[in-house]
Order: sequence, then structure tokens, then C-alpha cells
Amino acid sequence: MNSPKIMVKGRPKGDTYYKDTARKYEEKRKKQAWWHVEQEQMSQLLDQLPDRMSVVDIPFGTGRFVPMYHKKKFQIAGLDASGDMISSAKNILGSDFDGIDARVGDAASLPFKDKEFDLLVSTRFLRDIVVFSVAKEILREFARITKKYAIIQLGHNRTTGFVPDENSPMGGWLSENELTKLLNGYGFEVMEKRLVLEHNEEGKDIYHILCKMAP
Repeated sequence: MNSPKIMVKGRPKGDTYYKDTARKYEEKRKKQAWWHVEQEQMSQLLDQLPDRMSVVDIPFGTGRFVPMYHKKKFQIAGLDASGDMISSAKNILGSDFDGIDARVGDAASLPFKDKEFDLLVSTRFLRDIVVFSVAKEILREFARITKKYAIIQLGHNRTTGFVPDENSPMGGWLSENELTKLLNGYGFEVMEKRLVLEHNEEGKDIYHILCKMAP
């Protein structure tokens, strides 16, 4: 199996999410205050969308949003670079994992058909986990498999900002206008943003961004 293309400093980021790290991931993240803000804001955004859609969650991680998807009666799929993370999700979710199409794979080369899903969800990924050049490849793939909506976590700078180096994570360096331009370039039209983490000292905020797909 080829190594995933999601690279930071020459290594697949997914390589860090195996065994004990994967097993303890959910427990560790739940201690973060902004984890709970993310949960609340995601729930509110999903409540605005129709029921009974198909959703793909990338990276799937421990399946933290699965109970929300079940509440909406969604058909659920997911992809993660780490099989151990998916195994952790199965253990955590129990019977809620039944019927989920969760795969190990590369987000820059997705094993899904064109316009296969009504909704794509991606958090804690494109902003910091992959370099900017790969993030753009992944956005292209996200747009390819999505036909109606997307909720993508990204950040922007409250000052003028700048375009990051291709071989560095985008972080929150883009200005709001540049971030909107980036998303529009791949067919994601911004409908609403929900602040999930404010970085006052740096001026770089993180949002859940609800988008609809351009016709």
C-alpha cells in the first residue's frame, strides 16, 4: 500500500495516530475547551441541513460527530490515514458504528465516486495537518465527491494576512478575502461561519465554515 500524500516535514501525519496515541486521542481532546465548542457549533450547523443525506467525514478520526449524523438519519462514510484511529472509533461508538463505510486511505486521492455525497465534513485537518500545496489537492478532491454541502474547518487572519509557502501548513495566515477566494476556486460557496477558537494574541481565528457547492 502506498504511503499517504498528507505530508508534513516529509512524513505522513497519519503515522502519528497509531496504537496508544489513537486509543487515547478522544480522551485527550475532550479536555480541550474548544473541542466542546466545536461539538456545539457543528451540531447547530447540521441542524440547518436536510435530514437523510449522505455524509463523508474526512479525516474520520474517532467518529466524534457520528451521533449527530445518526440524529439527522444520515448515511455515513469516512476516511482516515490511520487504521488504528478507525479501530478506536469502532470501540468508542459500539453499535453506532454499524453500517458506517469507514476506510483507510489518502485524502488527496479519494476512493469515492464523483458527486457521491450530499455533505462533506472535515475538521482539524486542512489548516495545520497538511502543507498548503497538498491542502489544495485535497480541496479539489473534496469538491469532486461532494454535490450539495460542505462543513470545513479553516482559519483566517484578522489583519491583512498573506499566502503561505506551498510547503508549509496554511495555518491562519490567509486573510478572510483570500480564504473565501480559495474556497470559491474549488466550488465551495461560503454560507455561514461559526467561530470555534479565537487567537487574540496572533489574530488567527478558526472557524467551521458551512458551504454550498456551486452549480
